[in-house]
Amino acid sequence: MGATDRYLVADIGGTNARFAMVSGSVRSGFELEETRRLKNEDFEHLRDAAHAFLESCSGGHPSRACFAVAGPVSDGKVKLTNSTWRFCPKDLAEDLKLEQLLPVNDFAAQARGAPLSATENLMSLHAGNAIDGAPCAVLGPGTGLGLGLVIPRTGGVSVVATEGGHAGFAPRTDEEIAVGRFIADEYGFVSWERLLSGRGLVNIHRALCQISGETWPGHRPEDITAEALENASSMSRRVVELFCAVLGAYAGDVAVIAGARGGIYLGGGILPRIRELVPQTAFEARFQRRGPMTHYVANIPVNLILSDKAALLGAAALAEAGGL
Repeated sequence: MGATDRYLVADIGGTNARFAMVSGSVRSGFELEETRRLKNEDFEHLRDAAHAFLESCSGGHPSRACFAVAGPVSDGKVKLTNSTWRFCPKDLAEDLKLEQLLPVNDFAAQARGAPLSATENLMSLHAGNAIDGAPCAVLGPGTGLGLGLVIPRTGGVSVVATEGGHAGFAPRTDEEIAVGRFIADEYGFVSWERLLSGRGLVNIHRALCQISGETWPGHRPEDITAEALENASSMSRRVVELFCAVLGAYAGDVAVIAGARGGIYLGGGILPRIRELVPQTAFEARFQRRGPMTHYVANIPVNLILSDKAALLGAAALAEAGGL
């Protein structure tokens, strides 16, 4: 990469696309420049949004790009899950006059970017000392439950995108068993994602209302988190407390399964909204409660990502490396 080269990066969801120009490197640190958020509905195609962003930028034209997209990525066309946008990476690279355009799943970019996040953009949920050269795990309860691993290798790291959110939920209290039964009656198989996601908050809320003999008020995820923050005695606070306890248990399971002694990072859209409540819940206790392996996780740091820049930083690192 030449001194004047820059990368074009994007974090593309179903509603918004965030673009940025990036200079620097993993070794020296990346600088996000001219970050802009564009609404998908304002552009018929992704290429139109990308051209509009490039037209608004000053400085040299980027040489490479990495687009993190909310949807499956293959060698051919890429289609966003909750958007009409679709594109062929090779054709779009030619259209945008790029040497390379690397499409990756949005959580792969989030996973790669988590360890690159600045200290001020992290909130410690469990203190510890990361082991150099050990894997990191990045969990993301949001629309779904993402799980990615960052594994050090000679000359860099590899990112492993997983479907770990669809592993089977393991309840550990009578209340969690009752909630699990409620969800099983509706869905059959109960994955961690059935609880640890936006829909998961609703599932827990409905279950606890039924268990308590109350009428479910029809709350959406944002209603639950808002009420939990406002009213410590509300059903929503009870929902959030169970949600965080289950998340702690899941994070601890991931830590021992993946050998994630390089650290656990928590992303997604839900946790930053309730960050003041998480330390008040059983999250940390459930993370550490591993029976004979309690000592194994005791020194693994757990950090909550507060910034929305992790996916863009990860895309920059993947653009620099030329792939996962």
